[in-house]
Amino acid sequence: MRKLRKTILFIVGFCLYITIEVCFRGFSYPLMGLCGGIILLIIDSLNDRISWDMDLLLQGCIGSLVITAFEFVIGGTFLLAGLDPMWDYHDMPLNFHGIICLPFSLIWIGVSIIGIFVADAINYYVFAELPAPYYKLFGKVIIRFF
Repeated sequence: MRKLRKTILFIVGFCLYITIEVCFRGFSYPLMGLCGGIILLIIDSLNDRISWDMDLLLQGCIGSLVITAFEFVIGGTFLLAGLDPMWDYHDMPLNFHGIICLPFSLIWIGVSIIGIFVADAINYYVFAELPAPYYKLFGKVIIRFF
């Protein structure tokens, strides 16, 4: 059952990332879908290890660090291989060699929070994992799954 759960989370992460990129950019690459699937698995794995008492914004920041690290490694690998990365942040403020930038790292916080909700919803509603997830923002419970 665990393997099925991981497979479903990977496929959902793959599809969500491709969908987000196509909606905002007009196109995407299969490698980006692979990254989306792997990132959702990592975010879910981290989420399994931390308490729901951790502030949702902090969880989003951790997810953003994971996504930004992926961008850095993949973009840096492409640059070292003499290839153009699949994205270009050269026109963005506070960028590093056009492969990562602060504005998108901030956007990844929101994307990570969406990923956390989606993964927890799949785990709770599809695979009946308990306890019911809840999320705190600035110390107060703002969302609770029923």
